[in-house]
Amino acid sequence: MPEIKREVRPVEVNYLCDKCNQGMMAQCGSMDETSGDIEHRCLICDHKQTFQWRAYPRIDYVGADEAL
Repeated sequence: MPEIKREVRPVEVNYLCDKCNQGMMAQCGSMDETSGDIEHRCLICDHKQTFQWRAYPRIDYVGADEAL
C-alpha cells in the first residue's frame, strides 16, 4: 500500500479540574500497564483524579484545514 501524506498542526490538550474549574490537571504518576489508569492532580487545588489511557497535558495533531 502506498504512503500518503497530509499537512497537520499540533494542538495542546488540557483538562480543567472538575473540583475547582480553574486549574489544569497534570500527570503525577505512571500509567498502570494493566488498567491504563493514570493519576493526575490539579495544579491549583491539588484535587486528584484518575484518567484511563489519557495523560494531560498532551499534544495531539489535527489536519491543517480542520477546525478545533
